[in-house]
Amino acid sequence: MKFTKIGMILLLMAVLVVSGCSDSKDSPEEVSEIAEDLGVDVISTSFDDFGVVFCDPETSQDEIAALVDEEYKGNFVQWSGTISAITDNGNSYTVQVKHCPNSISDAGVTFKPSQNEAASDLIKGQEITYLGRVTRYQKGVGFWVEEASIVSE
Repeated sequence: MKFTKIGMILLLMAVLVVSGCSDSKDSPEEVSEIAEDLGVDVISTSFDDFGVVFCDPETSQDEIAALVDEEYKGNFVQWSGTISAITDNGNSYTVQVKHCPNSISDAGVTFKPSQNEAASDLIKGQEITYLGRVTRYQKGVGFWVEEASIVSE
């Protein structure tokens, strides 16, 4: 009887994995209303999609640069992280965002000027979800996201 229960549990887990029910990353509900309102295609709603390579200390800077150029550059992402610094650029705000556990900052996210009022209320250490276009990767510095909007604070 004990083996039957274990077998049924394993079968249920296998069905969930195969059907995709256990993986919420593919769920369209995760894309924000902001993305829908802007009519942009979001290629990633979880930094884990990118972070598994980006945060790995064994991955070379050249490999990361190639991945950004091939998969992310020019595309919109909706990712979450922790604010490590905020800069008022005059026309807009840029925040440094930490995604990887052992980094201080690995992304520079520049918000659209229409986000200035909301961005002015951001504080260091705060969790943030943003939507923006990945524009480049700078070796030793991190990646850059522009045309960004705040999804949640």
